[in-house]
Amino acid sequence: MLPKELLEVRRFKGKVFPKFASDKDHALAEKIIKIFRKGKGRKYGEVLAAIKTLENAKNYRKVRAFSRVVERFCVEKACIFDISSPIEPQKVRMFLFERGYVTSKRERQRIVEYAAKFFNTTPEEIEKAMYADRDEELVLVDVRQITPNLLIKLYNLSLLQTAVFDCLRLNFWMSSNHKDVFRRIKWLGLMYEIQDSIEISGAASILKMTRRYGTAIAKLIPSIVKAKNWWIRAEIMDRDRIYILEIDDSFKHLFPDYDEKVEYDSSLEEEFARKIKVIKPDVEVIREPDVVKAGKYAFIPDFLIRKGDREVYVEIAGFWTPEYIKRKLEKVRDANVPLILIVREDYALEKVELDDVIVFSKSIPYNKVIKKLNEFLQDKVEFKGDVVKLNQKVELPTDYTKAGTYAIKRDLFSKIKGEIDALNPKKLKDVIPVLNKYDLTYDVLEAFGYKIRWVGLSEDSELIKV
Repeated sequence: MLPKELLEVRRFKGKVFPKFASDKDHALAEKIIKIFRKGKGRKYGEVLAAIKTLENAKNYRKVRAFSRVVERFCVEKACIFDISSPIEPQKVRMFLFERGYVTSKRERQRIVEYAAKFFNTTPEEIEKAMYADRDEELVLVDVRQITPNLLIKLYNLSLLQTAVFDCLRLNFWMSSNHKDVFRRIKWLGLMYEIQDSIEISGAASILKMTRRYGTAIAKLIPSIVKAKNWWIRAEIMDRDRIYILEIDDSFKHLFPDYDEKVEYDSSLEEEFARKIKVIKPDVEVIREPDVVKAGKYAFIPDFLIRKGDREVYVEIAGFWTPEYIKRKLEKVRDANVPLILIVREDYALEKVELDDVIVFSKSIPYNKVIKKLNEFLQDKVEFKGDVVKLNQKVELPTDYTKAGTYAIKRDLFSKIKGEIDALNPKKLKDVIPVLNKYDLTYDVLEAFGYKIRWVGLSEDSELIKV
């Protein structure tokens, strides 16, 4: 991805077109590569100065962008940089800064000489070491193979990534490479919807703009354009106007077969799988199940948790907003797909509490997760008889009413309430015979209109009608 000031696009009739490089730029790419190769053993600042001589009013963006692409590619694959000092610059700076401010050249010279004695070197070496780790002071040690054709293709990919960085939304479709793309969507924490195509919420659609989120979108692009067939449609916000960027696999020849490196910390998922297995050894925990269809919608769960013939999916969301979570839950519930949604507070783009969602900051509250799991994985409650004990949250038949942890037939509920009211109870012990008669416990009393004011755990506790 390039700095925004190096982005070159053409805007026309509400559409935006990246100005991709072509064979016409082969000579320029070759010159830049030669300068890097000739710069072997020289400071990087000298290499950049040589590249600057290629600039003119028409090509300066492309020259700087080509140089930036080579530089970034160098760090990973093509070039090796080294510090031009035998002393670690950071240690030298720390030593000098700890000596405090200087107010004259003489005082500065004295401190530099003192540092030279400390590091067992010369004052000249201290001067060199002070900022030897700045980019322009780094020495270009080696340049590995990179061709002009590859440089042009890497530039085109970076240009497309930069163009979609601040999009409102990104829609795309591809014929292959699905599993890799879906995995990256999860790893990058993107807010998504999957229907006929995949829609990614863009950084510009979020009130709290984050460079981190825009960068995540850009890192998804290489995986999309690797597919055999694909198309991308992005809504780009520019100067209070929305432009449409559309591109498909007819441009495939412009891009390299290249993967943007995605750093993925799987420690949270590993911890989740391990702890669930320990806490509930009777369940099977399956990581990264296939994409789940929920009617016309689909989602990418992190886990499938199974007990017998009962299943529940678990998704640990990345970036999120309340509206995004609400839409996701509505679609999943409409399709009757069992889902536990866990969201990280530090990934929130707004501070808010959510119902039916487990929110955490430092660590997942496993007590809440287990409670949700039990609701989904318990055997189905069979409503037989006048009184049914409930072990989970269920939808009651119309002829039952809920009282504490029980479902009671409505006609029996009225009968029990009448018997309790007739006693005009003042103490808990006054209603115990009625509760025992129907195999009920104290927790039903609130449903019948009574509150217990406990005195220890005594049956002499006061009963208050509410």
